[in-house]
Amino acid sequence: MGFLGRTCLIVLSLLPKVSTQDGSSVVGSDQPLIASPGEDVILPCHITPSLSAVDMEVRWFRDSFDIPVHLYEYQSDWTDVQDSDYRGRTDLSIFRLEDGILSLDLRNLRHTDSGVYSCFATDGAWYGQGKTELIVRALGTQPSVSRDSTQGEQTRLVCRSEGWSPEPEVIWRDRDGNDVTSLSNTTVLRDSQGLLSVSSYIKIKQQSNVFSCLVRSKTPKPDWESKLHISSDFFPGVSGWMVAFFLTLALSIGAIPLLVIQWRRMDAMERKLEPMAAQPS
Repeated sequence: MGFLGRTCLIVLSLLPKVSTQDGSSVVGSDQPLIASPGEDVILPCHITPSLSAVDMEVRWFRDSFDIPVHLYEYQSDWTDVQDSDYRGRTDLSIFRLEDGILSLDLRNLRHTDSGVYSCFATDGAWYGQGKTELIVRALGTQPSVSRDSTQGEQTRLVCRSEGWSPEPEVIWRDRDGNDVTSLSNTTVLRDSQGLLSVSSYIKIKQQSNVFSCLVRSKTPKPDWESKLHISSDFFPGVSGWMVAFFLTLALSIGAIPLLVIQWRRMDAMERKLEPMAAQPS
C-alpha cells in the first residue's frame, strides 16, 4: 500500500464513528470464487445492514490501495486512475449501489486475475472493508506418461502436462493403487502466457507393472489421469519367464523326432502281426 493509501486509512481510523452508517460493516465472501479464463464473474460485496452507497466512495483494489481495480466516487467511475490491466473490464451497478450492494462485475477473466480483492467503502466519516478471493482456474492438458531413460535395471518415467493455473498436484500410483509420489520429483515452469507446465519424474525397478500419473487441480474441478503399462521390453536382459518359455519350446521341438521314430516302429510291428492274425486257428 502506498503512502497516500496508508495516510487515508490512518485519517479515517482517527475520525469518530458517528454517522448514519454507525454499526454497519462491509462484507465480502468467505468462500473463494472459482472461474475459468474468458468467463465473466461478479465479485460479491455488500454493506450490512443494507443502506445506499450511491454517494459513497467505493474502491476495489488488490495489492495497492492507490492503484484501484475500480474506483467509484462522486457518483462517477474514475478510469484514469484505474489499474490498466482492468480498464474496460469492470463495472459497478448504480442500481445495486442503492441497496448497498458493492459487487464488482469483472469480464473476460485472465489467469492473472487470480488473487484476493479488497472492497472498500466510505462516506468520509465511516468506512468498512471486505475481502473476496478469486481463483481463475485453467485445467491443463491430459497428462502423458512415457519412458524418459533407462540405466541398468532401473527405468525413469516422466509425466508431463501443461496449461495449468494455479499449480496442480501430481500423484503417482503403482499397479496396486499404492501412492508412490514420495519417490518422484516434480518441476514446474511458467510459459509466455503465464500458465504452468509440470514434469514429474519417478524411478522404478519392477520388470512388469502399471503406473498411473494423476494431475489434480487444487481447486474442486476435474482431474486428469494417465496410465502406462511398463513391460519387460523397458528393461535389458532376458527375464526368468522368457527363459522357461524358450526352454520348454526347445524341449518340445527336440522330442518331435523321437515321437516320429517311435510311431514308425509301432506301425511296422502292426504290419508284421497282421498276416499271423489272418491265419485260421
